[in-house]
Amino acid sequence: MLFAIYYEMTPERRDEVLKRFQKFGDAAPKGMKVVGNWLSVTLLEGWSIVEANDIADLGKLFQSWTDLNVNHITPVFDEDSAHNFLSAKKK
Repeated sequence: MLFAIYYEMTPERRDEVLKRFQKFGDAAPKGMKVVGNWLSVTLLEGWSIVEANDIADLGKLFQSWTDLNVNHITPVFDEDSAHNFLSAKKK
């Protein structure tokens, strides 16, 4: 399952967040894949797409960040899955 993550950093915590990211990277648990990470030019917000079969894996990834960031996590469809879902719904 794919998840879109939007995270926000406060200016007071930004440097601490970036230092932790440089030290640990995205450190995805086994069984989970980080598709991509993007940061705004202000370095105060970012976006990630991750693939996980177990929601607990996603929790493990973000557990070490919730003290610094506000994380918004949403399950998402890729375009092909959305078309399949919408086609099945019409039947």
